[in-house]
Amino acid sequence: MKTGINFISFRSYQGTEIFARNLLSELIGTDKQGTYVIFGSAHLPEQMRLKAQNTSLEMVRVNPDNAISLGMYQQFLLPLKLMLKGITVFYAPLPSVPILYPGKKVITIHDCAYDRFAEYKSTLSRLYIKSMYLAGKYFCDAIVTDSNFAKQELVSLYHIKPDRITVIYPGIPDLPQPGEAFIAETRMRFNITGPYFFYVGITRPRKNIPGLLKAFKRFAQNHTEVQLVLAGRIDTSFADVAQEISSLGLEKSVIQTGFVSDEQKAALYKGALALVFPSFYEGFGIPVVEAQSLGTPVLTSGTSSLPEVAGTGALYVDPNDTDAIARGMEKLLDAKFSRELVRNGYENSKRFSWKTAAHQLDQLLKAQP
Repeated sequence: MKTGINFISFRSYQGTEIFARNLLSELIGTDKQGTYVIFGSAHLPEQMRLKAQNTSLEMVRVNPDNAISLGMYQQFLLPLKLMLKGITVFYAPLPSVPILYPGKKVITIHDCAYDRFAEYKSTLSRLYIKSMYLAGKYFCDAIVTDSNFAKQELVSLYHIKPDRITVIYPGIPDLPQPGEAFIAETRMRFNITGPYFFYVGITRPRKNIPGLLKAFKRFAQNHTEVQLVLAGRIDTSFADVAQEISSLGLEKSVIQTGFVSDEQKAALYKGALALVFPSFYEGFGIPVVEAQSLGTPVLTSGTSSLPEVAGTGALYVDPNDTDAIARGMEKLLDAKFSRELVRNGYENSKRFSWKTAAHQLDQLLKAQP
Protein backbone atom coordinates (compact mmCIF):
# COMPACT_ATOMS: atom_id res chain seq x y z
CA MET A 1 0.00 0.00 0.00
CA LYS A 2 1.32 3.44 -0.94
CA THR A 3 0.16 6.16 1.43
CA GLY A 4 0.31 9.89 0.86
CA ILE A 5 0.79 12.07 3.95
CA ASN A 6 -0.20 15.74 3.86
CA PHE A 7 2.24 17.97 5.78
CA ILE A 8 1.83 20.92 3.38
CA SER A 9 0.19 23.21 5.94
CA PHE A 10 2.90 22.74 8.58
CA ARG A 11 5.27 25.67 9.12
CA SER A 12 6.01 25.55 12.87
CA TYR A 13 6.51 22.86 15.49
CA GLN A 14 3.76 23.04 18.09
CA GLY A 15 0.88 20.86 19.28
CA THR A 16 -0.54 19.59 15.97
CA GLU A 17 2.89 19.14 14.43
CA ILE A 18 4.13 17.26 17.51
CA PHE A 19 1.08 14.99 17.24
CA ALA A 20 1.69 14.35 13.52
CA ARG A 21 5.41 13.72 13.87
CA ASN A 22 5.10 11.23 16.72
CA LEU A 23 2.15 9.36 15.23
CA LEU A 24 3.58 9.09 11.72
CA SER A 25 7.08 8.24 12.94
CA GLU A 26 5.66 5.28 14.84
CA LEU A 27 3.43 4.22 11.94
CA ILE A 28 6.18 4.41 9.33
CA GLY A 29 8.67 2.67 11.61
CA THR A 30 6.41 -0.33 12.25
CA ASP A 31 4.81 -0.75 8.81
CA LYS A 32 7.66 -2.37 6.87
CA GLN A 33 5.39 -3.49 4.02
CA GLY A 34 3.97 -0.10 3.06
CA THR A 35 5.57 2.92 1.41
CA TYR A 36 4.90 6.56 2.32
CA VAL A 37 5.18 9.83 0.42
CA ILE A 38 5.18 12.95 2.61
CA PHE A 39 4.08 16.17 0.91
CA GLY A 40 5.48 19.37 2.43
CA SER A 41 6.44 22.92 1.50
CA ALA A 42 9.75 24.73 1.89
CA HIS A 43 8.38 25.99 5.24
CA LEU A 44 8.22 22.45 6.66
CA PRO A 45 10.15 22.34 9.98
CA GLU A 46 13.17 20.06 10.09
CA GLN A 47 11.52 17.92 12.81
CA MET A 48 8.71 17.06 10.35
CA ARG A 49 11.01 15.80 7.57
CA LEU A 50 10.71 12.16 8.53
CA LYS A 51 13.46 9.90 7.25
CA ALA A 52 13.06 6.16 6.72
CA GLN A 53 13.82 3.64 3.97
CA ASN A 54 10.14 3.31 3.08
CA THR A 55 9.53 7.07 3.03
CA SER A 56 10.15 9.85 0.52
CA LEU A 57 9.64 13.60 0.84
CA GLU A 58 7.90 15.46 -1.97
CA MET A 59 8.46 19.23 -1.71
CA VAL A 60 5.70 21.33 -3.28
CA ARG A 61 5.81 24.98 -4.30
CA VAL A 62 3.11 26.64 -2.25
CA ASN A 63 3.04 29.15 0.60
CA PRO A 64 1.04 27.65 3.50
CA ASP A 65 0.48 31.16 4.91
CA ASN A 66 -1.58 32.11 1.85
CA ALA A 67 -5.01 30.54 2.29
CA ILE A 68 -5.99 31.05 -1.37
CA SER A 69 -2.87 29.48 -2.88
CA LEU A 70 -2.91 26.69 -0.27
CA GLY A 71 -6.55 25.91 -0.98
CA MET A 72 -6.08 25.99 -4.76
CA TYR A 73 -3.05 23.73 -4.57
CA GLN A 74 -4.66 21.16 -2.31
CA GLN A 75 -7.84 21.01 -4.37
CA PHE A 76 -6.44 20.97 -7.90
CA LEU A 77 -2.71 20.19 -8.06
CA LEU A 78 -2.38 17.83 -5.09
CA PRO A 79 -4.99 15.31 -6.40
CA LEU A 80 -3.05 15.13 -9.68
CA LYS A 81 0.24 14.55 -7.83
CA LEU A 82 -1.34 11.83 -5.71
CA MET A 83 -2.56 9.99 -8.79
CA LEU A 84 0.75 10.40 -10.66
CA LYS A 85 2.63 9.03 -7.63
CA GLY A 86 0.34 5.99 -7.47
CA ILE A 87 -0.97 6.87 -4.01
CA THR A 88 -3.68 4.45 -2.89
CA VAL A 89 -4.56 6.00 0.48
CA PHE A 90 -4.36 9.63 1.57
CA TYR A 91 -3.99 10.70 5.20
CA ALA A 92 -3.92 14.24 6.59
CA PRO A 93 -3.30 14.92 10.29
CA LEU A 94 -5.28 18.13 9.70
CA PRO A 95 -8.67 18.57 7.98
CA SER A 96 -7.11 19.09 4.52
CA VAL A 97 -9.19 17.14 2.02
CA PRO A 98 -8.30 17.03 -1.71
CA ILE A 99 -11.88 16.51 -2.86
CA LEU A 100 -10.99 15.51 -6.45
CA TYR A 101 -8.64 12.71 -5.38
CA PRO A 102 -10.57 9.48 -6.09
CA GLY A 103 -8.73 7.20 -3.64
CA LYS A 104 -9.38 6.54 0.03
CA LYS A 105 -9.15 9.65 2.21
CA VAL A 106 -8.71 9.78 6.00
CA ILE A 107 -8.19 12.95 8.03
CA THR A 108 -7.82 13.99 11.65
CA ILE A 109 -10.00 16.75 13.09
CA HIS A 110 -8.60 17.51 16.53
CA ASP A 111 -11.49 19.58 17.88
CA CYS A 112 -14.05 22.25 17.03
CA ALA A 113 -12.23 25.15 18.69
CA TYR A 114 -12.68 27.35 15.63
CA ASP A 115 -16.44 26.98 15.98
CA ARG A 116 -16.41 27.69 19.71
CA PHE A 117 -13.88 30.57 19.61
CA ALA A 118 -13.14 33.24 16.99
CA GLU A 119 -9.51 32.20 16.49
CA TYR A 120 -9.10 32.70 12.75
CA LYS A 121 -7.03 35.61 11.49
CA SER A 122 -9.40 36.69 8.71
CA THR A 123 -12.80 36.01 7.19
CA LEU A 124 -11.03 34.07 4.45
CA SER A 125 -9.32 31.86 7.04
CA ARG A 126 -12.65 31.22 8.74
CA LEU A 127 -14.30 30.20 5.46
CA TYR A 128 -11.35 27.97 4.53
CA ILE A 129 -11.41 26.15 7.88
CA LYS A 130 -15.18 25.72 7.75
CA SER A 131 -15.03 24.39 4.19
CA MET A 132 -12.37 21.82 5.18
CA TYR A 133 -14.51 20.51 8.04
CA LEU A 134 -17.48 20.18 5.70
CA ALA A 135 -15.29 18.53 3.06
CA GLY A 136 -14.27 16.02 5.71
CA LYS A 137 -17.90 15.31 6.44
CA TYR A 138 -18.93 14.76 2.84
CA PHE A 139 -15.81 13.52 1.02
CA CYS A 140 -13.70 11.51 3.49
CA ASP A 141 -13.95 7.80 4.09
CA ALA A 142 -13.08 8.15 7.77
CA ILE A 143 -12.39 10.86 10.34
CA VAL A 144 -10.01 10.49 13.29
CA THR A 145 -10.28 12.60 16.41
CA ASP A 146 -8.42 12.80 19.72
CA SER A 147 -11.07 12.14 22.37
CA ASN A 148 -14.66 11.15 22.95
CA PHE A 149 -15.36 14.78 23.79
CA ALA A 150 -14.03 15.89 20.39
CA LYS A 151 -16.08 13.17 18.68
CA GLN A 152 -19.25 14.42 20.36
CA GLU A 153 -18.43 17.97 19.25
CA LEU A 154 -18.23 16.82 15.62
CA VAL A 155 -21.51 14.95 15.94
CA SER A 156 -23.20 17.91 17.61
CA LEU A 157 -21.88 20.78 15.46
CA TYR A 158 -21.46 19.07 12.07
CA HIS A 159 -23.97 16.22 12.36
CA ILE A 160 -21.40 13.66 11.25
CA LYS A 161 -22.53 10.08 11.82
CA PRO A 162 -20.75 8.68 14.90
CA ASP A 163 -19.72 5.48 13.13
CA ARG A 164 -17.62 7.52 10.68
CA ILE A 165 -15.52 8.98 13.52
CA THR A 166 -12.75 6.96 15.19
CA VAL A 167 -11.26 8.12 18.49
CA ILE A 168 -7.51 7.57 18.61
CA TYR A 169 -5.87 8.94 21.74
CA PRO A 170 -2.46 10.51 21.06
CA GLY A 171 0.55 9.13 22.85
CA ILE A 172 2.98 11.17 24.92
CA PRO A 173 5.81 12.93 23.07
CA ASP A 174 9.16 11.32 23.81
CA LEU A 175 10.76 14.07 25.87
CA PRO A 176 14.35 13.93 27.13
CA GLN A 177 15.09 13.16 30.79
CA PRO A 178 17.19 16.18 31.83
CA GLY A 179 19.63 15.89 34.71
CA GLU A 180 19.80 18.24 37.67
CA ALA A 181 22.64 20.21 36.06
CA PHE A 182 20.61 20.95 32.93
CA ILE A 183 17.52 21.85 35.01
CA ALA A 184 19.64 24.35 36.95
CA GLU A 185 21.13 25.69 33.70
CA THR A 186 17.63 26.15 32.25
CA ARG A 187 16.51 28.06 35.35
CA MET A 188 19.49 30.38 34.99
CA ARG A 189 18.90 30.84 31.25
CA PHE A 190 15.36 32.10 31.83
CA ASN A 191 16.13 33.99 35.06
CA ILE A 192 13.98 31.74 37.24
CA THR A 193 15.05 32.55 40.78
CA GLY A 194 12.44 30.83 42.96
CA PRO A 195 9.74 28.16 42.95
CA TYR A 196 7.45 28.48 39.95
CA PHE A 197 4.28 27.34 38.25
CA PHE A 198 4.59 26.39 34.58
CA TYR A 199 2.39 26.85 31.51
CA VAL A 200 3.34 25.69 28.01
CA GLY A 201 1.35 26.26 24.85
CA ILE A 202 -0.02 28.83 22.47
CA THR A 203 -1.72 32.05 23.57
CA ARG A 204 -5.01 31.81 21.70
CA PRO A 205 -8.19 32.93 23.53
CA ARG A 206 -9.30 29.40 24.43
CA LYS A 207 -6.12 28.92 26.48
CA ASN A 208 -7.30 31.43 29.08
CA ILE A 209 -3.94 33.15 29.64
CA PRO A 210 -5.55 36.40 30.94
CA GLY A 211 -7.51 34.34 33.49
CA LEU A 212 -4.34 32.51 34.55
CA LEU A 213 -2.48 35.80 35.01
CA LYS A 214 -5.27 37.33 37.10
CA ALA A 215 -5.42 34.21 39.25
CA PHE A 216 -1.67 34.25 39.72
CA LYS A 217 -1.79 37.91 40.77
CA ARG A 218 -4.23 36.99 43.55
CA PHE A 219 -2.14 34.00 44.57
CA ALA A 220 1.10 36.01 44.54
CA GLN A 221 -0.20 38.56 47.04
CA ASN A 222 0.63 36.01 49.75
CA HIS A 223 3.48 34.24 47.93
CA THR A 224 5.81 36.84 46.49
CA GLU A 225 8.64 34.30 46.10
CA VAL A 226 6.71 32.18 43.57
CA GLN A 227 7.02 32.87 39.84
CA LEU A 228 4.93 31.94 36.82
CA VAL A 229 6.75 30.74 33.70
CA LEU A 230 4.93 30.87 30.34
CA ALA A 231 6.62 28.87 27.57
CA GLY A 232 5.70 28.75 23.90
CA ARG A 233 6.07 30.84 20.79
CA ILE A 234 5.13 34.46 21.46
CA ASP A 235 2.23 35.40 19.17
CA THR A 236 0.49 38.76 19.52
CA SER A 237 -2.14 38.00 16.86
CA PHE A 238 -4.87 37.46 19.46
CA ALA A 239 -3.49 38.91 22.69
CA ASP A 240 -0.41 40.80 23.82
CA VAL A 241 0.52 38.73 26.85
CA ALA A 242 3.46 41.02 27.71
CA GLN A 243 1.06 43.97 27.85
CA GLU A 244 -1.32 41.98 30.05
CA ILE A 245 1.55 41.11 32.39
CA SER A 246 2.54 44.77 32.57
CA SER A 247 -1.00 46.00 33.20
CA LEU A 248 -1.26 43.62 36.17
CA GLY A 249 2.09 44.71 37.56
CA LEU A 250 3.57 41.22 37.26
CA GLU A 251 6.75 42.02 35.31
CA LYS A 252 9.00 40.80 38.13
CA SER A 253 7.21 37.52 38.78
CA VAL A 254 5.99 36.32 35.34
CA ILE A 255 8.49 35.11 32.74
CA GLN A 256 7.79 34.58 29.05
CA THR A 257 10.43 32.24 27.62
CA GLY A 258 9.30 32.17 24.01
CA PHE A 259 9.85 28.94 22.06
CA VAL A 260 11.75 26.28 24.02
CA SER A 261 13.50 23.10 22.88
CA ASP A 262 12.20 19.70 23.97
CA GLU A 263 15.02 19.40 26.50
CA GLN A 264 14.32 22.85 27.93
CA LYS A 265 10.61 22.07 28.09
CA ALA A 266 11.27 18.83 29.97
CA ALA A 267 13.57 20.67 32.38
CA LEU A 268 10.91 23.32 33.02
CA TYR A 269 8.31 20.61 33.71
CA LYS A 270 10.64 18.78 36.08
CA GLY A 271 11.54 21.88 38.06
CA ALA A 272 8.01 23.27 38.43
CA LEU A 273 5.70 23.23 41.41
CA ALA A 274 2.99 22.21 38.93
CA LEU A 275 1.72 22.62 35.41
CA VAL A 276 -1.10 25.19 35.43
CA PHE A 277 -3.35 24.65 32.42
CA PRO A 278 -6.77 26.27 33.03
CA SER A 279 -7.83 26.13 29.37
CA PHE A 280 -11.42 26.78 28.37
CA TYR A 281 -11.36 24.17 25.62
CA GLU A 282 -9.16 21.24 24.55
CA GLY A 283 -9.65 18.39 22.11
CA PHE A 284 -7.02 16.50 24.09
CA GLY A 285 -4.42 18.60 25.95
CA ILE A 286 -0.98 17.05 25.44
CA PRO A 287 0.78 19.23 28.08
CA VAL A 288 -1.36 17.55 30.76
CA VAL A 289 -0.10 14.04 29.98
CA GLU A 290 3.43 15.29 29.32
CA ALA A 291 3.51 16.71 32.84
CA GLN A 292 2.01 13.55 34.34
CA SER A 293 4.59 11.35 32.61
CA LEU A 294 7.43 13.47 34.01
CA GLY A 295 6.13 13.45 37.59
CA THR A 296 4.80 17.02 37.67
CA PRO A 297 1.52 17.84 39.47
CA VAL A 298 -1.24 19.18 37.21
CA LEU A 299 -3.86 21.87 37.71
CA THR A 300 -6.33 22.02 34.84
CA SER A 301 -9.94 22.74 33.94
CA GLY A 302 -12.88 20.47 34.58
CA THR A 303 -14.13 21.25 31.07
CA SER A 304 -14.05 19.83 27.53
CA SER A 305 -11.80 16.75 27.14
CA LEU A 306 -9.56 17.47 30.12
CA PRO A 307 -11.24 15.24 32.76
CA GLU A 308 -11.40 12.43 30.18
CA VAL A 309 -7.67 12.76 29.51
CA ALA A 310 -6.23 13.67 32.93
CA GLY A 311 -8.28 11.14 34.94
CA THR A 312 -7.63 11.23 38.68
CA GLY A 313 -4.18 12.73 38.17
CA ALA A 314 -5.13 16.40 38.21
CA LEU A 315 -6.63 19.12 40.37
CA TYR A 316 -9.66 20.47 38.51
CA VAL A 317 -10.82 24.08 38.63
CA ASP A 318 -13.46 26.23 36.94
CA PRO A 319 -11.51 28.17 34.26
CA ASN A 320 -14.01 31.03 34.48
CA ASP A 321 -13.33 31.52 38.21
CA THR A 322 -9.99 33.21 38.85
CA ASP A 323 -10.45 32.80 42.60
CA ALA A 324 -10.81 29.03 42.12
CA ILE A 325 -7.62 28.92 40.03
CA ALA A 326 -5.77 30.91 42.72
CA ARG A 327 -7.07 28.58 45.44
CA GLY A 328 -5.90 25.63 43.34
CA MET A 329 -2.39 27.07 43.21
CA GLU A 330 -2.50 27.48 46.98
CA LYS A 331 -3.57 23.86 47.39
CA LEU A 332 -0.67 22.66 45.25
CA LEU A 333 1.79 24.03 47.81
CA ASP A 334 0.72 21.13 50.05
CA ALA A 335 3.49 18.59 49.44
CA LYS A 336 1.40 15.58 50.49
CA PHE A 337 -1.44 16.54 48.15
CA SER A 338 0.98 17.15 45.27
CA ARG A 339 2.66 13.78 45.77
CA GLU A 340 -0.74 12.07 45.50
CA LEU A 341 -1.44 13.93 42.24
CA VAL A 342 1.94 12.88 40.90
CA ARG A 343 1.30 9.19 41.70
CA ASN A 344 -2.15 9.23 40.12
CA GLY A 345 -0.96 11.27 37.16
CA TYR A 346 1.94 8.97 36.37
CA GLU A 347 -0.36 5.93 36.41
CA ASN A 348 -2.88 7.75 34.23
CA SER A 349 -0.23 8.68 31.67
CA LYS A 350 0.43 4.99 30.97
CA ARG A 351 -2.89 4.85 29.09
CA PHE A 352 -1.44 6.82 26.18
CA SER A 353 0.91 5.21 23.67
CA TRP A 354 2.02 6.18 20.17
CA LYS A 355 2.43 2.48 19.39
CA THR A 356 -1.25 1.88 20.17
CA ALA A 357 -2.30 5.00 18.27
CA ALA A 358 -0.23 4.03 15.21
CA HIS A 359 -1.68 0.50 15.21
CA GLN A 360 -5.24 1.93 15.30
CA LEU A 361 -4.47 4.33 12.46
CA ASP A 362 -2.81 1.57 10.42
CA GLN A 363 -5.92 -0.62 10.77
CA LEU A 364 -8.12 2.30 9.71
CA LEU A 365 -5.99 3.16 6.66
CA LYS A 366 -5.94 -0.49 5.52
CA ALA A 367 -9.67 -1.12 6.07
CA GLN A 368 -11.79 -1.42 2.96
CA PRO A 369 -13.59 1.88 2.21
